[in-house]
Amino acid sequence: MDFSTSKQPINKNGSNSTKTQNLSEKQPSATAPAPQKGHKLELDHERAMSMTGVKDVPVFTDKNITVRLEGETLLVTGQNLAVKTLDIENGKLQVTGRVFSLKYTAQSTPTSFIKRIFK
Repeated sequence: MDFSTSKQPINKNGSNSTKTQNLSEKQPSATAPAPQKGHKLELDHERAMSMTGVKDVPVFTDKNITVRLEGETLLVTGQNLAVKTLDIENGKLQVTGRVFSLKYTAQSTPTSFIKRIFK
């Protein structure tokens, strides 16, 4: 007795030939890290901050920290700010101190002098 109602072809091993997939093609490689886009920011009770996606930290004082991200800049203002950990290779930053504000600005492309005059 055959209870199957499917009219799709069946392989010799009993599996449906139309549903056979190569799973190794869909699984991501364990050796290559996924490309990182964007950033993640964690603020812990205004006393500590950690973030990923950091490209550069050109300026940091005890009151201001400028962080360059992909396509934008973050200005952190506060009191007693200190860079605890900076790992540009992995894009990680940890800051301690009291954080008052976070201000994002888009990085603009430099324009010529004539284009700025006739804007």
